Amino acid sequence: MVTATFEQQILEEAAASPVVAIMRLTLEIDRELRKLLAATGNLSQYQGVLPEAIGLLERANGIELPRELKDTLTQFWSLRNHVVHSQVSEHMALRALDYGLRILKMVKSIPRYSYVVVRADIPVYANSACNPPAREDVRGVILETFSPEGKPTGRHIFPSTKTYSAGESVSWEWNRQNEKGWGPSWYQEPDPNDPSTRTIKSAWGESLEFVGRNLEDI
Repeated sequence: MVTATFEQQILEEAAASPVVAIMRLTLEIDRELRKLLAATGNLSQYQGVLPEAIGLLERANGIELPRELKDTLTQFWSLRNHVVHSQVSEHMALRALDYGLRILKMVKSIPRYSYVVVRADIPVYANSACNPPAREDVRGVILETFSPEGKPTGRHIFPSTKTYSAGESVSWEWNRQNEKGWGPSWYQEPDPNDPSTRTIKSAWGESLEFVGRNLEDI
């Protein structure tokens, strides 16, 4: 949610410079839209023009946008451009700020799927017996998926060359440059009650590389 402190800071900045306040608010809206697009796997298509994000989100699975978001964002973007590029009245600047703060609240409140790292840097093998050596060019990362309602829906392992830490909330992104990916692979799952006991499990049949980023870095 938009905190009272952030809203107060924006309004205080607006008293000194409406342009600075609106630009800061624009950056914050952009950041939250990027997080939402990242959760749907559509961030790579976003070019940084705020109204374009709505079109991408309308086509995304698992996202329900507030009805008024599109029109409000269009009006904010138009006012923002007027404020930044020309002399405008205080009334117009305040309207832009009002629209922007409403947009920020709406975007932050939209339920979306989320992905949390459970285990990372997992050795994976090209043989079902998990005989050494492990694959040298990739490791496994296990993600737990949560529904828009916050309920866990399952855990899955994916190949990645990136470094992750347990507990990270990450975006849903894939390396489309490496179309080859990796073929059938297996890994060893430790018994939670006895770490010395491991069960061999199938990791994937074929998979591209998962390259999700920490949401705080987007």
